[in-house]
Amino acid sequence: MHPILREILLEPVGWLAIGGSLVMFGLGLALAIYLRRRMKEEERRRSS
Repeated sequence: MHPILREILLEPVGWLAIGGSLVMFGLGLALAIYLRRRMKEEERRRSS
């Protein structure tokens, strides 16, 4: 196996890096969805 892949997949630090990347991606996605929902609600309130 390639040394870099071995480092990422077999060492705890690699799993922490993968987990941290997924958490940051998830937070960005959740924030984007939340902001879009808030903007749609405000548009509905203004037009009512």
